[in-house]
Amino acid sequence: MSSSRDTDAFLASLDYGSNWENAEAYIAKKLHLELNESEHLGDDWVLTPDEAILAGCQQLIDSTSEPVVREVLVAALRTSYHLRRVHSLLAQIAETAAAKWRAGDREVPQRNLLRRVSQAYHYGVVDADLDFVLRMCAEPTFAPQSPEDGEDLRGYWFESLAKLKDAEVGRFCRNVIDDDLGRWTDFRLIDAMRVAAKSWTPSDAEVFSRIAAEHSDSWIRQNAKRILKRHV
Repeated sequence: MSSSRDTDAFLASLDYGSNWENAEAYIAKKLHLELNESEHLGDDWVLTPDEAILAGCQQLIDSTSEPVVREVLVAALRTSYHLRRVHSLLAQIAETAAAKWRAGDREVPQRNLLRRVSQAYHYGVVDADLDFVLRMCAEPTFAPQSPEDGEDLRGYWFESLAKLKDAEVGRFCRNVIDDDLGRWTDFRLIDAMRVAAKSWTPSDAEVFSRIAAEHSDSWIRQNAKRILKRHV
C-alpha cells in the first residue's frame, strides 16, 4: 500500500468535477459498487480488487476508450499496485493512452490520463518493466508541443525509472544529460540528473560541475551543486 502522504497528494490532485462524477457513477454501476455520498473511487478501501472486480475492470478497459473513465479506473486501482494483474491493467491503460497521443489525440482528458497513469504505475514497477519505462521516458511526442507548453509528460516516468537498478538506467540518463549540455532545452534534465546520481561514477563530477556553473535555470544549478556535494 502507498504511504498516507502519497495518498493525500494523489487525491488532492484529483478533480471531482461533473465529468469525473459521471465516469465514477458509470464504473460503479458496471462493477456493482455502492458508493456513499462522501466516497470516491480512489479513496482507500473503496474498491476491493477480487477476481470479479478485476475482471470487470478489464471489461471496462476493453469496452471504452473514454480518457476520464480510464483515469477514474487508474485512481481506483492505484492502491492495489502490488497485484501483478493490477499492474498489467495499468500498463495496458498507459500503452493505449500513449498510442492515442501519438496518433494525434492531444486533448486535455488524454493528457490528464497520461499524467495520472504514470503516477500510479511507478508504485508497482519491477525490473521486467525496464523496456516499457525507457520507451515512455524517451517518447518524443510527450515533449512540450510548443514554447508555451512547459509540461513534459516524459518526466513523470522517471519516478518509475528511478526504482529500477539495471545498468541501462544510468546509461539512458547520462545520454539525456550529455545531449542537453550547453543547449539547456530538455525538461527531463533534472529528472535524469537525480536518477543518474543514484549510480554515481567519477566521470559524473565534470558533467555535474558544468551544469552547476552554466545552466540557465538557477534551481537546476542548485540541484546540481547539492548532488555534487553528496558525492565529491
